[in-house]
Amino acid sequence: MKLAHLRICNFRCFGSVATDIALDDTTFILGPNGTGKTAVLQALGRMFSLDPALRKIRASDFHIAADEAPEALPEERRLWVEADFEFPELEIEEDDAMPAVPGNFAHMLMVDEDEQVRVRFRLAATLDQDGEIEETFTYVTKTDDAGLPTEESRVSKQDRNAIQVHYLPARRDPSDHVSYSANALLGRALRAADWSGERAAIGALTAQITAALTGNAAIEGIGESLTGIWSQLHKGQFFADPAISFAQSEIDALLRHLSLTFTPGHGEPLVDFARLSDGQQSLLYISLVLAMRDIGDKVLAGETEAFDIDKLRPAIFTLLAVEEPENSLSPHYLGRVVRAVSEFAKGQNTQALIATHAPSLLRRVAPEAVRYLRLDANRRTVVAAVVLPENEDAAKYVREGVQAFPELYFSRFVILGEGDSEEVVLPRLLSARGILTDDASISIVPLGGRHVNHFWRLLHALGIPHATLLDLDLARYQGGWGRIKYAAKQRLKYGDVANAGIDDGDIEGIPAWNSDDGFMVDDDGWTEYFEERGIFFSSPLDLDFMMIEAFAEVYKIDDDEREEPDEATLKAVLGKKHDVVGNQYTDEQLELFDAYHRRFKLGSKPAWHIRAMAALDDAELAADMPTVMTRLFDYVETALAGLPE
Repeated sequence: MKLAHLRICNFRCFGSVATDIALDDTTFILGPNGTGKTAVLQALGRMFSLDPALRKIRASDFHIAADEAPEALPEERRLWVEADFEFPELEIEEDDAMPAVPGNFAHMLMVDEDEQVRVRFRLAATLDQDGEIEETFTYVTKTDDAGLPTEESRVSKQDRNAIQVHYLPARRDPSDHVSYSANALLGRALRAADWSGERAAIGALTAQITAALTGNAAIEGIGESLTGIWSQLHKGQFFADPAISFAQSEIDALLRHLSLTFTPGHGEPLVDFARLSDGQQSLLYISLVLAMRDIGDKVLAGETEAFDIDKLRPAIFTLLAVEEPENSLSPHYLGRVVRAVSEFAKGQNTQALIATHAPSLLRRVAPEAVRYLRLDANRRTVVAAVVLPENEDAAKYVREGVQAFPELYFSRFVILGEGDSEEVVLPRLLSARGILTDDASISIVPLGGRHVNHFWRLLHALGIPHATLLDLDLARYQGGWGRIKYAAKQRLKYGDVANAGIDDGDIEGIPAWNSDDGFMVDDDGWTEYFEERGIFFSSPLDLDFMMIEAFAEVYKIDDDEREEPDEATLKAVLGKKHDVVGNQYTDEQLELFDAYHRRFKLGSKPAWHIRAMAALDDAELAADMPTVMTRLFDYVETALAGLPE
């Protein structure tokens, strides 16, 4: 049994159009702050949490549109959450026990499109103007063409409790789950244990303890005084003689004093779990969930008789929902937790959902397991999955790129660059422009050369606004017009095709990379076309060349180093198959080739840029910034102004 789909409508930041979230064994819920990660986990908690307080629908759960006028309040608000469970174990020809199947058989719904057997639970609620909330929790047994329920039946309390969601919120007190309370994991297991063999022994021991305590002179004095006063006030035949005793011999009364302890402690033999750190208590709670699930599986399979199955009520499906584990766990502990939870979620009737915004955690996560949440222009949650390229090599590249720079998941805006230079230079130039990358939630992602097209598709699919800074590589092999043609092809293939503004005929009309039609003489409007769509070119060569051209002094280029390049220098900078440089580079630009070669081909690009950026203040950088960077930052500022915070 697996939770395949979760649909949410009008719940918190989810709007009136139902949002479908497809779930894997282990699913990671990502997105910037305030995009609905907690809402997803709470929606599951409202349906299947062990804690009645978490199941209760609140007035704050009902979505309120951002543009709703106070004078136009609706007479009634509605929300609903649906959970579709599938049964992949039915396709496995084995004799293993399938406890989830019999309990749900009467409610299984056959969906015509894929003939997949599934059960759909639906939680619906209404809120009237008096603040009264009505809830229903039903099975959906038939739907119309739009997927809306036409036949429903009530879910019994027993059936609802058979599915358990263990929700560990970001702000938590794990002791609530460890104590002997009615809803605690440990308490449920202790109450279900078979104590029949120990009752007589416990009764005798408690009698001995009571006798020893009441033999104390102070206790005897209290008892005599209490008996005298009680007899004056109470004249009835029953309850005539009060006495102080240790406890009844009831097992439950004793179990309430049980607690988890750890050994060894610092200078003491036992340490109560309450003294553990927040992170250690979180680990303890997760350990308890996994341990209780293991016990439940053994009870259902008949492998142990130590528990009363009617009292234990083991779940036929368990989902562990963990919110922001990075709040209390170090990166190395996170790795262990993710590994343990992922292994747990591979079970026949288990799953896990982890909401996070920790890049350190995502470096351990496959992009396919990610569900990305963001807010649209109306501040409603939109959910997208990461779609990798079909080509195996390209998919591997994108997977490694996202895992190397997971910050892009949490960005309001992403700037894609070619390499290390962009990672050093762009944040400093943005700062000089008055745009702080952290304040604006901008990520600079250096992804390397010609693979940038796959990230266009990725960011477009996730709905993350972005701009790109590519090298024009004028006179290099396949540079200049070649780079323009390549970018146009990839935009048409992977970008927003409906708004591309070009077709295959336009691309075929682009000159060859080594054409006599010099790009710098007449770009035929392509520069403007790309920049309107967030694609900018470092011209004429790359960002390194633009920076030494704009700030020659801080890169320590003196007049003695400026000279016309010979063929060896041209090959060193442009490559062996370079094009002619006439009508493409000015004489002043050609005189920088030798300095470029020494600093960025023979030397370290980041080192040179770091020294140069440190030597310039904001005013100097802003005054002499390359014009293409000014246009890029204009584009970024305009985009940020229209994005929700």
